[in-house]
Amino acid sequence: QRRVHGGRTSHGLDINDGSTKDMVEAGVLDLALTKYWAIKFATEAAVTVLKVDTIIMAKPAGGPKTRPQGPDDE
Repeated sequence: QRRVHGGRTSHGLDINDGSTKDMVEAGVLDLALTKYWAIKFATEAAVTVLKVDTIIMAKPAGGPKTRPQGPDDE
């Protein structure tokens, strides 16, 4: 990849037009570590939501309990 861009390491993909650009010149200074943590936290949030949904779906629906009908009830 470095040979393609003349040895420069600050090139990246512009998702708006699909071209490659020098990210420093374009003003994009995102660190890879920042992206890593953002993806990690988003994944943890999604897993938590799925766990809560699983717990909710596993519990029987609430509501008033019905009494068994006895001989005195009509």
